[in-house]
Formats: sequence, C-alpha cells, structure tokens
Amino acid sequence: MKIKRFRGLFFKAVFVLSLISAVLAFVIGFHVMRVDSLILKNEVLQREEAAARRLASSALSHLSRTAQLFSVFTDLHTDFGGHDFLNLADLDYLRSRNPSIFYLAVWNASGKKLFSSGTPAASVSYSKLFPVIMDTCIKQGRDYVGHVYRLDENGFLVLMAFPFRQHLDDDNVQGVLVAELDLHEMGRTLSQAYPLDMDAMLVGADGEIISYNGAPDGLAGEVPAELTQKLLAIREQLGDENSGEVDLPNGKKILVAKAALPLAGWNIYVDQPANVASQLFLKNTFHSSWDVMVIVLGMLLFVVGVSYLVIIPITRPLERLRTAAGRLRDEEDAVIKTSDLDIPNNEIGELAQVVVQMSEGLQARRAEILNAQEQLSRVNQELEKRVEERTRELKAATSELVKTERLAAIGQMASIISHEIRNPLAVISNATRLLKLLVTSPNPKAVKQFGIIEAEIKQANSIISEVLGYARTRELMLTTIDLNSYLREILLSQPVVPGLTVQDEIDPESVRIKVDAEEIKQALRNVISNAVEAMQGSGTLTVGTRVGRRVVCIFVSDSGPGIPDEVRHKMFAPFFTTKARGTGLGLAVVGKAISRHKGKLFIKSELGKGSCFQIYLKIYRKPGDTNYGETN
Repeated sequence: MKIKRFRGLFFKAVFVLSLISAVLAFVIGFHVMRVDSLILKNEVLQREEAAARRLASSALSHLSRTAQLFSVFTDLHTDFGGHDFLNLADLDYLRSRNPSIFYLAVWNASGKKLFSSGTPAASVSYSKLFPVIMDTCIKQGRDYVGHVYRLDENGFLVLMAFPFRQHLDDDNVQGVLVAELDLHEMGRTLSQAYPLDMDAMLVGADGEIISYNGAPDGLAGEVPAELTQKLLAIREQLGDENSGEVDLPNGKKILVAKAALPLAGWNIYVDQPANVASQLFLKNTFHSSWDVMVIVLGMLLFVVGVSYLVIIPITRPLERLRTAAGRLRDEEDAVIKTSDLDIPNNEIGELAQVVVQMSEGLQARRAEILNAQEQLSRVNQELEKRVEERTRELKAATSELVKTERLAAIGQMASIISHEIRNPLAVISNATRLLKLLVTSPNPKAVKQFGIIEAEIKQANSIISEVLGYARTRELMLTTIDLNSYLREILLSQPVVPGLTVQDEIDPESVRIKVDAEEIKQALRNVISNAVEAMQGSGTLTVGTRVGRRVVCIFVSDSGPGIPDEVRHKMFAPFFTTKARGTGLGLAVVGKAISRHKGKLFIKSELGKGSCFQIYLKIYRKPGDTNYGETN
C-alpha cells in the first residue's frame, strides 16, 4: 500500500516539478557560465585585435613615411631642384642619404626606362610588373606598393613606385620613380612593438611571412614549419573574419585576431592559446557554482511546499473519479450518480459532472450501437451479394469483349489471306491444268507431280476456307430441322476410312431443333474428322443422341488414345494444334458455333480408352407438340 502511495499523482508531481526546477536551474547556471566564458573570450579577442591594429599602424606608418619621403623628393627636384626633370645625380644622392634604398629607376610616361641607380634584385620581374605599375601611376596617378620579395636569407625588400609631375599644379604625370627598399628598419620597429604575451606575424599579400614575434632583427629568415602550418590553418578557417577560434593541425586551439594594411595588402595576425579564456574563467567560477547550488536547493524546497498545498485537493477527487470509472469499465450496466462522487466547486467538479453525464449517455448509446450493428450486418450481406453479381457480369462482359476483338483481328487477317493467297493459287491451278494438256505423252512421274500440286492447292484452299470460316461472323440463318435425319445425312456425306467402324446410336425419339444448318453441320463434321484422325485408321466411331425434357445431347465418341489434360485446356483456342499439318481452327469453329447457338459443349476423355464430345442444344419441338418453343 505504501509503494502504491509513493507511485501516486502527488509524489509524481513533486518529482516532476523538482526535476523541472533542477533542469531550469542547471540551464540557467550553465547559461550564466557560458555567457561569462564568452565575455572573457571576447575580451581576449578584443585585446588581440587592439594589438594587431597597433602593429598594423606601426608597419603602415613606416610605409607611409617612406612614401612621403619619395613624394617630397620628387617635388623638390622638379619645381625646386633647378631643373625640369629628375636626373641620375638626384637618384645617387637619395641612395647615399638613405641606406635602406638599394635601387632606383626612372621611367618616362611612355614606359621607357631613362636611367637607374644601383643594382636591381634578381627576384623582381619587371616585365610582369611593368603594366601594373604604369596603370597605377600613369593612368590613375596613385602610389604603387607592390609585393614583398626575398632579398637574401635574412632580408626582404618591397617594390614601390611613385608618379611625379614637372610642376606641382600639373595634372599630367611626366614619369615614374621606381624604388626597391630593404625592410630591415621596419622589422626592427615591429620587433620592439610585438606584445610579450601573444604571438604575432606580418604576412604579405602573397601569403609569405615577412616578420614574426621572436624573429632575429624582426624579419623572417628561415620560417619554422609549425609557423607555416599555423598560417595555413588561420587563413583557411578565419577567412574574411577579423577574429575567431582556429584549430591547429596538432590538435590545439588558438584565438586569432587580424588587422589589414590597405596600402600594401598585408595582414597582421595576433594569436593566443584558446585555453587562456578558460583559465581566466575557472578562476572566477568557484563562487558562482555555490550560488547556483543554493538557488537549486531553494527551488526544490519551494516546489515541495507548493505541491503539498496544491496537488492534494486535486488528487482526492480524482481518486473517487478513478473508482467510479473502474465500475463503469467493469460493469456493463453500471451508471455513475452524483451521490457516488465528492464534487468540489472547481474545474474537477465540472469534470465529475461531465463523467456523470457521460455514463448516462453511454448507457443510451450502447443500445443504439447494438441496433446499428444489426442493421449494418444486414446491409453488408446485401452489398456482398450485389458485388458478387456485378463481378460476375463484369467478367462475362470482359471475356466477350476480348473475344470480339480477337475475332475482328482474325477477320482482318483472313481477308488479307483470301485476297493475297487464293489468287496465286488459282493461277497455279490453271497453269497445272494447261501443262497437263500440253503433255502429249503420259509420263508417270509427271502425272504424279501434277497430282501432288493439285492436292497441295486443294489443301491450301481448305486451310484458307477454315480461317475464313472461323473469322467471318455472319447473322445466323435459323431453320427448323429434324435432328435424326440431319445427323444421318451428315454421316452419309462423311468419307469412311477403311478400317474404322461407325456405330449409329441415334435416339429413336425424333426432335426438331432451330439452328443455322450449315454452321452446325460444319461444327459436327469438324468433331467427327477430329475423332477419325485421333484413331489413326483403326477403331470405332460412335455418333448418337440422347433426348431430354428441354435439351438434346449430340455425342461423338472414339476409341483413340484420349486427350491429355494440358491439351484439353487449350484445344478450343484459335490456331492451337498438335498435328504436324493443320490450322488449329477446327475445334475453335466448333466452340464458336455452339456458343452462338447458346449451347453447351462437354468433353470426357480417358487416356488409352478414347474421348467423347457432348453437344447440348435446346429442343425446338417434339413429335405431337403444336407450339413447343414457338413463343421462345
């Protein structure tokens, strides 16, 4: 009982609310810690960005001072130098006054080099840079700061070009002053400006490391492999961002900030290990953790108190509702009354009223459902019968449609055969007769061959007649005939094969049938011919009738080998035959004729004992009847 009580709604509610409170406290605490960590990380990145901007400003200041020096020099030696254009003496003077300049050259506006001072660096290819320098300085009238080139193992140079005019107020550029400058002075300036607690590097526009924190004299000589790998990871992961976290190939993480030098296209990268922010965060989280724990405990105590005061007034009425609902479930005729429940004046009381009304409604609807089930069962049975009838009608209509389409196709083919084959056969037959007349002396071999030709022509005409007979569908020409006389006439006209015995078992009672005499005659001849061929020259052929009250049975039996089951299922299909020569239409004609006369056809066969074909047709009139069948 105690275990069940602990499983009740009250303790579950206390547990759920406590769990929710703990989760909320954990989420809030985690969020606070996360925010603190992000703030510390952003502060570290801001310090790095400030250091990067400071280093970029120092490098840019060095380049700007150099560019300003050359601009003042060109102005002084044109307007104020006592001559109209720079000369070689001016360049030698400038190199002697500034040791960082080791090569100067002057090009005119048309791109021709006039004179130079010093020896150019072998690493600079002026043939590739010339179009860019001329476009920047001559067309745009701006200073050009090119890429950084390796001067020697421990030095770099930068290529710069400056447009100059004959007079300060001229718009047209007269020429270009090209200078190659050593960057040792800038490297020493950067080495003094690098922060002690951060790593920094200066990277050229083409991705080559020019200077880094700890390099001798500030310029990168032989760059360590790990520094090159770090730069590749930074450029790949940082992209166009100014700061962020980067994963190094060795598995470590760093925080990186970037500052750009727009004039030269260079970048300053400053980085620190990513765990710097974590270390700062751990120093300040101990007291915050205690605060979170105190908050969690306070929330748990609050949840327990509120649950006890709020949930008990809910669980007691619900327990009574549960008991009443159990009775409603277990007892088929149970009805819940208001007196069975303790209904409070709140939402639970409204729920109890609904349960009472529901039990009364269920009792009424139970009877309605039983009545509806009985009606539905009757309707389902009627629908099933109708569906079965419609299905049978649909199958019959589909079968008839397929047969009609097949007959139409066979009829078209038969017309083509009749037109395209019979005419050549007639020509062959006439030619054979003419040849027989032309042969004056009888030759036994020739006579034999003529006989073979005539027999084959006759066989071909017979095949065509069978195809046409099956394919053509004409209106039935119904006539009233005496069945016994009709059958005996067919037997007399049927050729008798030597070695066969023909038995007549025609019923003495004569009946009259109303049929298409020619179509039924062809069908019976086909059945008799089929039986004769099955016996292969020896056996007994029996033809007879059995007269019933409404129908008469015409049967043809033989003592042949019988019909296998696999052949019996296909033997009435058009063009199916087991003979070496034959059209396969004999029994198909039989089936078509019997179907057109609304008759029935049955086959009884036993292997080794023979087969019997039974044709059932309606009787039109019996002897002595005056109007039997006339009204049908």
